[in-house]
Amino acid sequence: MAQTVSLQFTCVSARDDHVDHQQRHDPTRRTDPAALERDMTDTLKSIVEQHGGMIARIASSYEARPELAEELVQDALLAIWRALPRFRGDANPRTYAARIAHNICISHVRKASKRKTESLDERLPDAAPGPDAEAEKAIQRERLLAAIRQLNLASRQIVTLHLEGFSNVEIAETLGQSANNIGVRLSRARSELKALLGDSSDD
Repeated sequence: MAQTVSLQFTCVSARDDHVDHQQRHDPTRRTDPAALERDMTDTLKSIVEQHGGMIARIASSYEARPELAEELVQDALLAIWRALPRFRGDANPRTYAARIAHNICISHVRKASKRKTESLDERLPDAAPGPDAEAEKAIQRERLLAAIRQLNLASRQIVTLHLEGFSNVEIAETLGQSANNIGVRLSRARSELKALLGDSSDD
């Protein structure tokens, strides 16, 4: 069952975040912190509704333990909230949220010691097959995510975004690299996954 993403964090006030009002498009918002905070809250709610599942899956690709993956989700949401004063309306919310989520997860991995691969609660989305087929797909998804967590951080970022349906151009935009470079690294990462999965990768 897909993990439910909720806004389980304390919103930091616009004043405490030292909002740069000059970055807001509506001049009336620049002198109205309360209105600005409402705008930020609405934007965050929209990101959670549209991309919360993606954030949860990104967290699960870096952390096997469900309770820690949920903490990463909440940390990512808080980071997104704090970054919203710098968010431009013409930016792509999906790549914006994915970039922040990956940065939070990478920081988590770098600070943590090696962890054993454990079973996962988060599932990649699919249709609703029968019990036997669902059990088999769950096993395959678990094996895939466990293999992804064995990749280096750079490859893990690319593969996770690829599985979320990002094009090479979108991945390049999210990670600040060229699309050609992403294509080469994605091909190498696929080969690594096939080896880790015993040549049975379904990516």
